[in-house]
Amino acid sequence: MLCLGLPPARVAGSDTFRVDHVTAVVRSLAEGGDGREHLSSDGVHVTREFAGTLRATIERLVEKELVAHQAPGMPAAAGTFEEGMALDLINPDEHPAVLDRYLAQLCMEQLFNIPAVYPVLMERYAASGEVWRRIAERPGRRSG
Repeated sequence: MLCLGLPPARVAGSDTFRVDHVTAVVRSLAEGGDGREHLSSDGVHVTREFAGTLRATIERLVEKELVAHQAPGMPAAAGTFEEGMALDLINPDEHPAVLDRYLAQLCMEQLFNIPAVYPVLMERYAASGEVWRRIAERPGRRSG
């Protein structure tokens, strides 16, 4: 999900942009579910069980040096810092930095090949593009 280019949820104005939310929905769909199995009753936040599984998975990926925890205060657009775009901060428990972008892109391609997952990822990608466009057009943003 880190390759999807999700904007910070606070800037987007919706927790459905959180990496844990998108990951929970995609995992459910990939497993043949309806997209809600790993979400709490509000339909937005992930269950405690899923959050624990996600944290453990991130730790295993950190150990394999495929992702890295980010220090608090890093720009929200991980790995793509642009002057004037640091509008939000990363929560390092939710949004690690991808170290192997090639492998991450291959994983995204595999997810896009799952018929139930494709429309969800494309919707998040399109919605993310709209948020990033609004951010770039904000008055007072310094352009490069």
